Amino acid sequence: MTTLKDVAKAVGVSPSTVSRALADSPLVNRETKARILRAAMELGYERNEVARALVMGISGAVGLIVPDITNPFFSDVARGVSEIADRAGYGVILCNTDGRPDRELSYIRLLRRKRVDGLIVCSATLRASYVSDLAAAAFPYVLVSRLSLEPDAPYVITDDRAGARLAVEHLIDLGHRRIAFIGGPENVQSSRDRMASYLEVLAEHGLPDVSAWRCHTDFTQGAGREAGRRMLSLDEVPSAIFAANDVIALGVLEVAEGLGLPVPGSLSLIGYDDIRYAALPRIQLTTIAQPAVEMGQIAADGLLAAVKAGIAPTLQRVLAPRLVVRSSTAPHSE
Repeated sequence: MTTLKDVAKAVGVSPSTVSRALADSPLVNRETKARILRAAMELGYERNEVARALVMGISGAVGLIVPDITNPFFSDVARGVSEIADRAGYGVILCNTDGRPDRELSYIRLLRRKRVDGLIVCSATLRASYVSDLAAAAFPYVLVSRLSLEPDAPYVITDDRAGARLAVEHLIDLGHRRIAFIGGPENVQSSRDRMASYLEVLAEHGLPDVSAWRCHTDFTQGAGREAGRRMLSLDEVPSAIFAANDVIALGVLEVAEGLGLPVPGSLSLIGYDDIRYAALPRIQLTTIAQPAVEMGQIAADGLLAAVKAGIAPTLQRVLAPRLVVRSSTAPHSE
């Protein structure tokens, strides 16, 4: 393996000069720097990034933690993060928790041991203890699509109350009065906000709040199937279902088709996120769009700016959701 000393010997300079040149130091003149870079390339020299991180206090990498990489929403967030990181010369280490708090904590500890320069976390629950630990340690992090009880936690989210309002009011405008809601986990703020807004809009329009027509569950297709099967087997079946994300909605769609309930003929269905599958011709899911790629970009930009400045991120951004109407919702008729 070619070493720093080998490059220095080939060029006729000291190893420290080679080190400074490879770090693009202004202390090395342009001609010498060019000779060193050419020699390093010809000899196949590769920097020891671990040693460089120990010396300079940076690793050139950030960690990205998501709860479900199979959900296209988080894939799009990851794309936004990687675009900004790549532009800044950073790598991204992606960790998938499968929604397990123990795995999430294990990954956070691992990434900190690996000396990443910061974390972008898409899996935090409201009471995740590590959030306050990161803040106390002045370790840079940004939450995406999640909030924490830590009051100064940096985040990038969409206005979930406004998004849920758009969804429920759309169904009401179509004449639906029996509207169900399948939410995500109760310990996730976005899920709580969507449930609260659902109940608020029902009350404003004098519509019934039927406990059997609402629930908290996981943000998964399997959970959507289970909750959808339960709601669509009731004596009084809802005419419309608002799912807290598109993946849940796909599970409900599966069940409705299995039961012979055409969507939107017998059931109107609306999701949340506007994942790429939502627009497929056979699905055509009405949904509330979140700008997932932009959320990842904003989070990465804010995190890396803070890392460069040597300060804690202060980013707190709330983006606007929008209603995307497709053919899974239709006027109610009985």
